[in-house]
Amino acid sequence: ETYRFFFSDFIYTQIFIKSFGVAMASTLVCLLMAYPLALLIAHSPKKHRDFMVLLVVLPFASNFLIRVYAWMIILGPQSAFSLAVNHALGWFGIAPVPLLFSSFAVLVGMVYVHLPFMVLPLYTNLEKHDPVLLDAAQDLGANAWGRFWKVTWPLSLPGVYSGAALVFIPVLGMFAIPDILGGTGDILIGNLIKDQFLGTRDWPFGSTLSIMLTIAVLSLAGITALVSRGRIGNA
Repeated sequence: ETYRFFFSDFIYTQIFIKSFGVAMASTLVCLLMAYPLALLIAHSPKKHRDFMVLLVVLPFASNFLIRVYAWMIILGPQSAFSLAVNHALGWFGIAPVPLLFSSFAVLVGMVYVHLPFMVLPLYTNLEKHDPVLLDAAQDLGANAWGRFWKVTWPLSLPGVYSGAALVFIPVLGMFAIPDILGGTGDILIGNLIKDQFLGTRDWPFGSTLSIMLTIAVLSLAGITALVSRGRIGNA
């Protein structure tokens, strides 16, 4: 009955799609922010690397909820950041927008919390690259951009896949950040599952949602593994 109810109402499919969209956006933003940082750490002198890695993992020393609640202050309507953003938007004739309790706040919270999980696998991978390969590519006429796309990026794909998995899967089931930073329209699958168990006490339907989420994650992981294996085989 719970599976029939799940497939009979399209709203649950919409929530699944939205959750996957938020997870993909968070993963992409984390990758764009983490890759240059990991590259910087990997190319830094060895005596500075440990300290830079420590700065990356330092936020874990504080409580998760404290870090999320801090963003309520940063994104609040009277915060310096919000006032500066809305002032800049006013120059373009755009009306002030609320940053807190919005999809933007949810994305910021997701990226902030999960960014270290993308940086560390990338750094571990990039640190192992042999600089002789870049020198060889340069000798063969490749410029800096060509050396990155032909040498560094393909070699770093295992780190990219690992980091993407460490970010995408936790974001997909996250419920605390949407609860704290999101609005009424920012309900994700994690919030829905949590409400079924702790709110409405509909454990059978909550279990159905959990199983569907597990199947979706395992299917996506299997497809990613096949794609990455095929690329490695072609290489």
